[in-house]
Amino acid sequence: MPPRHILIAGDASHDLFLYPLPASLDSGGSSQRPRTHWFRGGVGLLAHLLNGSEQSGPRVDIYQPNLAGSENPTIHPPIQSVIELKLHTPNSQDPPTYSLKRKQRLNVEHRWHAPEIPSSSSDNGALSLCIFQDAEGFFNDGDSEIAITRFNQTRPRFLLYHMARPLCSGKIWEAVRRGPFVRADKQDPQRVIVVVSADDLRAEGIELSYGLSWERTCEDFVEQLGSTGKLVTLVTCAHLIVLFGCDGVIYHRGLQVARPMLFFDPLRAEGEFARENLGPVPGVAEAFVAGFAKAFMQSEDFNFEDSIESGFWAARRLARHGLSMQSPDSSCPLVYDASKIMGNLNRVKKGKLVRFSIPSDDIGQGNERNWSLLDHTIGDSADVARRIVKEGPHSSANLVPSARFNNLVLFDRHEIESFRTLFNSLAEYLAVPESRPLSIALFGPRNSGKSFAALQVAETASKGHKVRQLRYDLSQFTQLDDLLSAFHSVRDCTLEGFTPLVYFNGFDSDFAGSQSGAGSQFGWLPYLLAPMLLGKFSDGGVSRPIGPAVFFFGATRIKTYEKLKLRADADTGNITRARDFLGCLHGFVDMPGPDRVDHGNGVDRLYPVRRAVVLRALLEAREPNLKSGDQMNIDESVLNGLLLTPYYRQGIRSLRSIIAMSRLNNRRHFERAALPPQAQLDLHVDYNTFMKYMRGLPIPDRIREELAEKLHNVYYNHRAKYASPEEIKRLKRWNELDEELRESSRAHADSIPQKLRLVQCFLAEKQEYREPIKQFTIDQVELLAENEHERWNAERLQKQWSLGERAPEKRSSPFLIPWEDLDPEYQEIDRIMVRAYPTILPEPYYIYKMGPKEISPKGVS
Repeated sequence: MPPRHILIAGDASHDLFLYPLPASLDSGGSSQRPRTHWFRGGVGLLAHLLNGSEQSGPRVDIYQPNLAGSENPTIHPPIQSVIELKLHTPNSQDPPTYSLKRKQRLNVEHRWHAPEIPSSSSDNGALSLCIFQDAEGFFNDGDSEIAITRFNQTRPRFLLYHMARPLCSGKIWEAVRRGPFVRADKQDPQRVIVVVSADDLRAEGIELSYGLSWERTCEDFVEQLGSTGKLVTLVTCAHLIVLFGCDGVIYHRGLQVARPMLFFDPLRAEGEFARENLGPVPGVAEAFVAGFAKAFMQSEDFNFEDSIESGFWAARRLARHGLSMQSPDSSCPLVYDASKIMGNLNRVKKGKLVRFSIPSDDIGQGNERNWSLLDHTIGDSADVARRIVKEGPHSSANLVPSARFNNLVLFDRHEIESFRTLFNSLAEYLAVPESRPLSIALFGPRNSGKSFAALQVAETASKGHKVRQLRYDLSQFTQLDDLLSAFHSVRDCTLEGFTPLVYFNGFDSDFAGSQSGAGSQFGWLPYLLAPMLLGKFSDGGVSRPIGPAVFFFGATRIKTYEKLKLRADADTGNITRARDFLGCLHGFVDMPGPDRVDHGNGVDRLYPVRRAVVLRALLEAREPNLKSGDQMNIDESVLNGLLLTPYYRQGIRSLRSIIAMSRLNNRRHFERAALPPQAQLDLHVDYNTFMKYMRGLPIPDRIREELAEKLHNVYYNHRAKYASPEEIKRLKRWNELDEELRESSRAHADSIPQKLRLVQCFLAEKQEYREPIKQFTIDQVELLAENEHERWNAERLQKQWSLGERAPEKRSSPFLIPWEDLDPEYQEIDRIMVRAYPTILPEPYYIYKMGPKEISPKGVS
């Protein structure tokens, strides 16, 4: 491999760190007084990380500016930032760790620092990467000219521009954005790499939502990236890398007709990793740049995607471990542990990072509005649901986006976005409570888990605050005094120093004593409006303040916000006050619940996933012996029935009842015999429908009939080629078959989706950007054929066929034997049948391989 170099140039911010010592290390007893430490950020930090990392791969020489003497407090240049650090209590054997508490930037001129130009870096055989560390402001004209001259002289192979605000500004960017020089008069824009943070894009006017869902982030990125015209040179650069904290990265290729790539942690949204660890840590972006640059220059083919992953893990390590201190007497006590941050980045195994090709064309045209990463990364939501039940919601096999709020785990994109919005509202309110309550409405079917979900999110958002949960069911209140008593209890909580988290169920229930008339559906609303709007309630003519509180209002009859809004708009008489109620809300959540939602904008494919989390929890609580480690032992057909049946009569309550009635005491496996009998099952689910779904998601009747006929035609055509004259006489076309044999062919069609799972494939309507499988491999055909013969055996035996001569009229067959005992010519019949699956499927159905929809190109020459 030719020699490789990394040249580091740009801003070396001179920062003053203020940090407290833990009492155990503060011999002077002055731990309350902050200590100070000078540190060179920017290129100084980049050089520290790159020089301090192990040379585990091909050698890369690092050339950096000479910053000697910058730590001497008598000669240091003006301070550019004052950084106050927060101490985190470590284990007794470890040094203390620090994160960012606050940072104050000072209005000081920035200086450009450049390394000595190595003679070998301009050799034709050398491959070099020049890192430009931008300043948070402008360089003076003299430094800019020096930077441009050095860049022109060095002629690196690649330029990595770590851009800071103001974006796309200054003489240096104007000179280098067209790329490194390949000749004296020619630059190559394909060799420009820009790294920028999503927060800096937001500050420049690009509307990127924060931490709602990765789907929403993708949509905003595609639709909003070009919304600010002054950033055109950034949007159209060859390689743009956007950092979303330590949780995700988008790689955009502005000079190619290529879809952007999203790299994301499926278990976290933007900002969550930092919140779960130390909080913000100075230098995380520089850690990403260093990790990326090292991996990029050590890869043979300049692999962008793998290098982005390396940068991601370097940034995460710094965010997890923070800044540390070697000893209070050290001349350089605050350190970035380069070996810990940069070591073995190419062999990170913990915490899989998912790569995803963003469907930018469809998003840009408005065609992708109900898509989910679950569909794109796995394809078969029913299979994801099975994995959640069997392996747990956070199994490494479930690399799909999820959100967790205490005991509430969500996989449905729209629920994730709704509850993250709710979480953000709660966190903001609890940080600075107001004098009136925060009011949130929750809509959904009965027994969809609204109260559980709301209070789990509230409990997560309220960590570190004094809160108390209260629940009231307005549908059980019979008089106004019941509600007044509830308000007094809420007020008592606030007087005791707690913030009450109050769930009012049934705000849309009847109240006979309503001012709106007897039995009004919204009769309670007139008595809720004043507490919501003013934070006060009237008791015997005395107005009593409630104080800070969170009010959740659960609907029992109105299933969506939109339906209540339509009802309120139609209320011309203003009797029910529904319109006023909506005006007092600070937010709402629509919860579809565990049943399939029949809506007009597409098929609800995610209901098995929503139900899976609940089912897993119910099984764990019902019989712990069902688990072996993290694996839940449950029969496949039972799992299908419980997960895939579209509707339960009483929602989650019915699912809980079925599990409770099942014979599972001390059982280590949930088999079919453990299910309740038909009469009990039918109390909570349509029994015939349940039995149907135990085989898996059924094929639509029209498709099923057409597929059954085509399967029979495949069999007929193959047998007609090789059968004897006597056998040909017994062969019958589809329209000549009796109903029992037609039903056998339909059962074969029903079994196809389940068999496809054996070879990691699934049957679905046409999916864009997925390549349908045109033929199976030899091994796949063998596995499918053997499984088909086993299915055929079971079908015949259940219909009382016996082993004997070939006589259908006597329900006798010589083929009721194991697969391995079949003669090769009859094994071949099953192979022919399963081999035909991809070619006989009626439109719009296709067979796809499970996994991501598309793999993008990785390197650049």
